[in-house]
Amino acid sequence: MFGFIKMLNNLMTKLKQNKRLWFTTIFIVACAGISLALLLLISTTDNISKEVYISQTKEFESAFKDLEKLQEIKLQEISTITSYDTTLIKAIEDNNIETITKIKDDINTKLDQTDQNTLSIEFYSRQNNTDKFRSSVVSSLQTKNNIFGIEVLFDGVFYVYLLPIIKDDAVIGIVEAKESIYSIKNSFDRRSKEFTFLLDKKMLPFLSIKSKDGIYNDIGKNHIVNIKNHSNKIISYISSLDINTLEVLTKENYISDKEYFLNSRIIRDINGVDIGLVVLGESINEESGFINMVQKMANQVVMITLGLIVSLLLFLL
Repeated sequence: MFGFIKMLNNLMTKLKQNKRLWFTTIFIVACAGISLALLLLISTTDNISKEVYISQTKEFESAFKDLEKLQEIKLQEISTITSYDTTLIKAIEDNNIETITKIKDDINTKLDQTDQNTLSIEFYSRQNNTDKFRSSVVSSLQTKNNIFGIEVLFDGVFYVYLLPIIKDDAVIGIVEAKESIYSIKNSFDRRSKEFTFLLDKKMLPFLSIKSKDGIYNDIGKNHIVNIKNHSNKIISYISSLDINTLEVLTKENYISDKEYFLNSRIIRDINGVDIGLVVLGESINEESGFINMVQKMANQVVMITLGLIVSLLLFLL
């Protein structure tokens, strides 16, 4: 060990005697150190950015789940209040279609005035042998359980709440409250965040011609998007993604570039069937956006470091 230190000391002495070689060596070592420091800085900045993206992905998903829970509570309250109407209970028990229809129309008229035609109510009588009920309604009738979830119906994609009306321990009918899935988009819009629902193409047969013609555009091979409920900007952006990037996004991963930070979540309907994706995120250009602020901070750190490096190089020269 002592011999190595002595050898190193002799080498330093010889280098100092040759000033050109000495300064060249110092310059090379300094450049190597600076390059290593820069690489470590860039690597650390990238890792921090990834952690931020993962954190934001979880935050968007949490916000979405919270809004879904509020949606369930809202529909449950409407269904429960409606189910206390004794006139309605009697009409459902007797399968009095005229009275049921009148009550339904009166309630929906009032709901239209406050919820912009996205919220409606429907009633099903167990004694109705004319209409064929869909599987979720049949399940609620048979199990006596409340059911909440998303369904692709004839007139669109909805959050649905089914409440059995029970009399003398028997289910006599169902109260259904439903609201468009795009009602959640309004909450994201108010916070300047992105919400885009991509419907799986396999669900198209469940929609009426009126509910799909001229309303949907293709997104990749497997999905379509409602052009009436989303801005042209976000639709154009997602449509312009290359196949590989779109595949990453549709597999519940996040993507980020100079325009948007986006992540997705698979949506399953009331029966557990995959019906599409919700794409959540924000524009990178949004001044108050967290992603924008983080990227600005990372860029500032890199620029400050580069400035210090240039200053040090000039000093060495």
